[in-house]
Amino acid sequence: MKFRILAINIGSTSLKTGAFENKNELFREQISCYDQDIASRLSGYSDWFQFHRESLLQVLKKHEAKLEKLDMIVSRGAITRPIESGAYFINKAMVQDLRSSSYGWHPSNVGPEIALKIAERFGTDAIIYDSPSTDEMDDLARVSGLKGIQRRAAHHVLNQKAAAKKAATKLGKEYTDTCLVVAHLGGGITVSAHRYGRIMDGTHGLSEGPFTPQRTGSLPLLDLINLCFSREYSRHELERKLLSRGGIFSYLGTHDIKEVETKVLKSDSYAHLILRAMAYQISKEIGSMATSLKGKVDAVVLTGNLSRSKMLIGEIKERVNFIAPVMVFPGEEELEALVNGALDVLRGKEKIKVY
Repeated sequence: MKFRILAINIGSTSLKTGAFENKNELFREQISCYDQDIASRLSGYSDWFQFHRESLLQVLKKHEAKLEKLDMIVSRGAITRPIESGAYFINKAMVQDLRSSSYGWHPSNVGPEIALKIAERFGTDAIIYDSPSTDEMDDLARVSGLKGIQRRAAHHVLNQKAAAKKAATKLGKEYTDTCLVVAHLGGGITVSAHRYGRIMDGTHGLSEGPFTPQRTGSLPLLDLINLCFSREYSRHELERKLLSRGGIFSYLGTHDIKEVETKVLKSDSYAHLILRAMAYQISKEIGSMATSLKGKVDAVVLTGNLSRSKMLIGEIKERVNFIAPVMVFPGEEELEALVNGALDVLRGKEKIKVY
């Protein structure tokens, strides 16, 4: 049977959407949503919801001839309570948790509700698949160091698992038979240990790990406490500084990796230092995850849009290639991963769970 699926992927810097008939692409669009003018106007769930909803409706209107019939809408998941991997119906309970940001805020939080509204219009089901809140972590990995605070799972599960399965195929193995360290390198960066088909540990995409083009990642604790009590920032202003004005942006005034590379090529030694520092921190996290696998690593896998940067990847490879072979899968195929999940549901290979 032929199934038509609309996939929606709202990330930290863009909205990606596409319609597919089975695995055949009917159209694909990407809308950038993080230039400075847009970012300064958007604050909180309602603003991001309206922006992405209107942007998406314009795309659907443009391609309405290809959308006369839809069998399923599938959205990237968001920051919900911890859940298992796989497919979930988007329902009122999920939307409420995302609206309230009970488990954290990220622009992706608005995606499931937008998918639900579109599904109601087409009279079909809306699901999420392989949510970033998928929690497969070992109990050992949950201990933070302070009772009452627990480490939580928030990784780029969709793209990490898609890249890990590609790496396993390249190794001549099944994903469930491999031990891999996978780093998703994009607007957000997460580094995870995949053991026999489970993400048993990984950096939280908003509060841990290496700095990114826009996020600070882990910071020296005492200095962070001083910043919080400096009275220079409201909570909202501080969150914005750490999550969208940190990282490379805070040092160089840009989060565009191509612009940073251009600076390096023009002998900008400071830009070179910052780029190398990000690669250094990513490499340290890869080493950390290798120890969680007790050194039994079949491959180190690098994926995401930043993995197109030869400078960045070269720096990382130089530091981690002693651990295991390094495999690079530039970009991301999250729309395809969403569609593959929806197809498994529509073909009866996988059941939809209820949130």
